[in-house]
Amino acid sequence: MQLNIPPRLLRVVAGCAAGTLVLVLTLSILIQKRDDRSVGSLDLPAYSENRTLPALTEQKPHWTTEQLEPKFAYVQYATDLDYLCNAIINFSQLRRFGARHDLVLIHPKAWEEGNSKGAKAIANIRIKHPHIHLRPMEVISTQKGDSTWRDSLTKFQAFALTEWTRVLAFDSDSLVLNNMDHYFLSPLAPVAVPRAYWLNEKSTEIAKQVLGSHVMLIEPNMARYKKIINEALQSGDFDMEVINHMFKDSAMILPHRRIALLTGEFRSKDHSKYMAPDEDEEWNAMGEVSRAFLVHFSDWPLPKPWKSRTKKQWENALPDCPADDRETEDKPKCADRMMWSGFYEDYDRLKGQECGILHE
Repeated sequence: MQLNIPPRLLRVVAGCAAGTLVLVLTLSILIQKRDDRSVGSLDLPAYSENRTLPALTEQKPHWTTEQLEPKFAYVQYATDLDYLCNAIINFSQLRRFGARHDLVLIHPKAWEEGNSKGAKAIANIRIKHPHIHLRPMEVISTQKGDSTWRDSLTKFQAFALTEWTRVLAFDSDSLVLNNMDHYFLSPLAPVAVPRAYWLNEKSTEIAKQVLGSHVMLIEPNMARYKKIINEALQSGDFDMEVINHMFKDSAMILPHRRIALLTGEFRSKDHSKYMAPDEDEEWNAMGEVSRAFLVHFSDWPLPKPWKSRTKKQWENALPDCPADDRETEDKPKCADRMMWSGFYEDYDRLKGQECGILHE
């Protein structure tokens, strides 16, 4: 019997048959090659149902080429028992406010052993506060000026703490007011400091404004450490002069508001320098304290809070409390005086709580 298939349909059928034949031959060749693979050939790892790729949260973050995992630390230095007490107070405050990073105390090498008061205090800290990293180092001094700041160059020993990626070193004549962990996540820079706002005029060019040294966010580095120590020893200048000479053109600037607050600001009648660049904003003593992370005791000629003072010195230093001052919804009457005196009262209370171990 003869089939009458249209030519066009016949071509389609023939094409399908040819395609099927080619596919069968190709599969046969591939199967044969797979079976013939040698035992030593390279196999890709097969993931079973019980194996998963590493979670992103398990991977270690990269910080620098030197450290695969960043380590951060708060640093205090102490060259006498008063400043040692302050350091312990600030470390306790940091923990109280939930700070998670390491605490490092730089102290004189002479306190590492012996029967001196300093050595006994360090021994007690080692027992009572084992979480504090103790680092004995040489005291660096200058012969210039008042003895109060003579050993302040010792703060530059923080540049040698290379086991940490970044450290926040601040003077221990300060009082911690809140957690400062977020500063460690600031953009990378070898040195970051706030401006010494109280020394700068609003009309001063930015490049000529004075940098502060009472708060330093630094990336420890031995080459930089040697340079700054050499500069400090050769010049004999104070720490602020050294910082400005070496880093005025390269330091990253931290906003001074909140981290560089001085107690003397509450005694001032003009807050425009501190409020800059928002000079038009109304000063609110209680609001500033609630937002601040650190306050630096600076009320010359009133002695530092751990020094004895006369009643007259205290009364002369008290911020004004005008008779016409009124309480408002967001601040009490005489807020400047209340906040200012509160810093000194808090210091006295914390000293009684934290510093007894230094004299046991």
